[in-house]
Amino acid sequence: MINSLIIRNFRIFKELKIDKLSRVNLFVGKNNSGKSCLLEALQIYAAKGNSVDLYKIVLSRDEDWESLLAEKRKNSIRKISAPLGYLFNGYMLPDINGKAIEIGPCDSEADLLKIRHRAFHITEDEEGRRIRTPVEQESIEDDFIDIQTALEVKQGEKRLYYIPLEYNRYSSSMRKREFNHINFQVVPTRQINDSNISALWDNINLTDLEQEIVSALKIIDPNILAVALIGDVSNDRFNSRKNKRIPIVRYKGIKERIPLKTMGDGLPRLFHIILALVNAKDGLLLIDEFENGLHWTIHPKLWNIILKLSYELNVQVIATTHNRDCIKGFYEVWKDKKEDASFYRLEAASETGAKIVNYTQDMLSDAIETDIEVR
Repeated sequence: MINSLIIRNFRIFKELKIDKLSRVNLFVGKNNSGKSCLLEALQIYAAKGNSVDLYKIVLSRDEDWESLLAEKRKNSIRKISAPLGYLFNGYMLPDINGKAIEIGPCDSEADLLKIRHRAFHITEDEEGRRIRTPVEQESIEDDFIDIQTALEVKQGEKRLYYIPLEYNRYSSSMRKREFNHINFQVVPTRQINDSNISALWDNINLTDLEQEIVSALKIIDPNILAVALIGDVSNDRFNSRKNKRIPIVRYKGIKERIPLKTMGDGLPRLFHIILALVNAKDGLLLIDEFENGLHWTIHPKLWNIILKLSYELNVQVIATTHNRDCIKGFYEVWKDKKEDASFYRLEAASETGAKIVNYTQDMLSDAIETDIEVR
């Protein structure tokens, strides 16, 4: 479990420090206060800076737009910026060997993940093997023809990944390496995509965890008896439905099997959250805009299930919300389990980009009772 967190030079954060994280954590804050950036930073930390996850994050925000335009305009002379530069504070690559993105626990330099813009001189040794030698900006000479810029990802003194900046999301030549990353699952605001849902379901199919998902769905509709993913509609004439598998339910008193989406927005959202949770065993669950599609009466029951399963499966949960009912539901569960959860507010700060306000139970209780704005 991540017990504390510091983030430096990442997106809007010059420096954000959270002294204590609990088993279940809820973050609130105004738009552009950094809630989604916080989840992205945790995703990068859990993935150990894997290039695939870095590109997924920038692509989800359309930050490869210049590359896409250049593909359509073959004669464009505009210099294309490296899309991964958007991850750095100021939304652009720093100077070579400049400030690094740093993400990790506050009290362990060895566990701190660092992503730095580096330059390497590519040479060959006596046996003809190509080697990379780091060089400083001022040491790069005009007659060097084999200089490559890259993002270097290190944890402690160990280099984990080397990500050449001239490669893009379509490159297949980037060497694939895997390190012992933290198991994590992400529930985005717009739900998990269909291919990921299929993979997550297959992980727990025909296990006891299936029943945990059915039990969770029953908090919205107790007549649900079972759930499954059905079909491969790869022959469908609509390409967007290729290889899609559909969640369906058995419903008490109805012979036909019913698509989950027929029953409104709440059940699919609940299904995605619990499916991701049971797949995050011994790891991290990140939920953006927890409340989407969920009626206010569901929140306390869902928070109770999340807290129960997070202990049983050893999962740490980090969630964000804009919703007052979500906050009230969280408090109803938290007030009886003081040590199990924490509540924070992110606020803009001119010097650091953002700051954290850590609420005690009494502070949140008073805010709810007096209708003080905490979101």
